[in-house]
Amino acid sequence: MNHNKQNQDDSDDDWTVVQGRKEKRKLRRGKSEVRKDFYRPYQHESRNPRRVKIERRGSARQNKPNLRYYPRINRSDKIERAREFRQRILAGELLDLSSYNTVFRLTPDYYSSLDWLEQIVFDRLKPDLFTFNSLMNKAETWDQGFEVLEMIKQHHLKPNLITFGTLMNKADTLNQASEVLEMVKQHRIKPNMITFNTLMKKTRTWNQGSEVLEMIKQHHLKPNMITFNTLMKKTKTWNQTSEVLEMIKRHHLKPNLITFDTLMNKAETWGQASEVLVMIKQHRLKPNMITFGTLMNKAHTWKQALRVLKMIEQHKIKPNHITLSALRKKAITSSQRDQVTQLERRYR
Repeated sequence: MNHNKQNQDDSDDDWTVVQGRKEKRKLRRGKSEVRKDFYRPYQHESRNPRRVKIERRGSARQNKPNLRYYPRINRSDKIERAREFRQRILAGELLDLSSYNTVFRLTPDYYSSLDWLEQIVFDRLKPDLFTFNSLMNKAETWDQGFEVLEMIKQHHLKPNLITFGTLMNKADTLNQASEVLEMVKQHRIKPNMITFNTLMKKTRTWNQGSEVLEMIKQHHLKPNMITFNTLMKKTKTWNQTSEVLEMIKRHHLKPNLITFDTLMNKAETWGQASEVLVMIKQHRLKPNMITFGTLMNKAHTWKQALRVLKMIEQHKIKPNHITLSALRKKAITSSQRDQVTQLERRYR
């Protein structure tokens, strides 16, 4: 970038552009010198937050621009900017909708956002879909979310997948979430994995979760670890949980600690829980207090519980009150209970 071009746009400190396939590949490899070059901020002050600097470079394979944007505004700067815009608006200055949306996005709750929406309309600005998606995100109930959807229709705007995904998050039941999925289809929008993962979270049983998994296959999408971890939480038996683990392997996905903690929680015996701990070590994962707390609950005897406590100390983890409470439940004799009391004082 030459000096004249840098002086030409004084508002470009908000975004930087990464261009070119080779440079993107270098960036993905994590080379620090490339990151330094392409994340270099501009040194001047932004006067117009709406403007975005774009430099185009033709792709060798495609006759269209190849662009990638990296936002450079951290949260503290956004808050400061929102405060500034709010003061200017309340002082009677008419700004553009982007400035209003900046304030709107950081408004703390649903009812305050409704007041701010009235301010936008009062200042003769037309709220856009970003405004209503931000409002729906602040909705506390399904009814409020549905109310925002009606507002979108009244303003002759077309809801997008973000709109419906946010509304689905507000659903209290699987039926409500399924209703949103039908809306997505009616608007001829293609649902993605976020849509189905949200739908999976609304299921309550193993059968319902399995039905969502079939929908994913019908839409030619690939389930991910969020999908299977959520499905695993819907299982009722050890066999069903083990079946989900096999699905993960068939999809060539790598199970994480959440997977194994859920699997251990579904274990019906101490032996099954111990098998899960072996799997964690085989996958080179580091067990945490949730892992050991679950294993402690699966212990049948005082000796097994003490073995778990020894594992916790070997991993240099401080036992919490939940673990010690589980240990106390395994204590039978008075000497064992006294030992737990000493441990509670030690780790207090």
